[in-house]
Amino acid sequence: MFATKSGLKYIDLKEGDGPSPRYGQLCTFSYKGYIKVAGNSKEKTKPEMFEKDSGYLTKHGNGRLIPGLDEGLHSMKVGGIRRIIIPPKLGYVTSGLGPIPEGFIARYKLNKLLRDMVEKKGGQVIFEVELLGVIDEE
Repeated sequence: MFATKSGLKYIDLKEGDGPSPRYGQLCTFSYKGYIKVAGNSKEKTKPEMFEKDSGYLTKHGNGRLIPGLDEGLHSMKVGGIRRIIIPPKLGYVTSGLGPIPEGFIARYKLNKLLRDMVEKKGGQVIFEVELLGVIDEE
């Protein structure tokens, strides 16, 4: 597992063989998003999935993704699969940052899990991401 100075942690489940995204490029990736709410030392909590998407498209570095996901994507290579463990300060701290689930029920579930993190004063946002492609924007 690799840890960055910001507190982000990740592990490459599969090393990609394509290019890494540069800021300003369009990136497409699939993901499964989970939230693990902090528990006491006796109880084990497992991450709960709130959303998955098979083809999310964004401009890398445009400030529209949660900071931890953007940071985790930056050093990936196309074709790679990475588990990104995001501390609360790099997660959903600002309203409107994605990825935001499309459906009402998934959004409700995400908001409930985020409230639980605040109440328990801890937790992590976890994404399992596969980088599908990067292209220059015209």
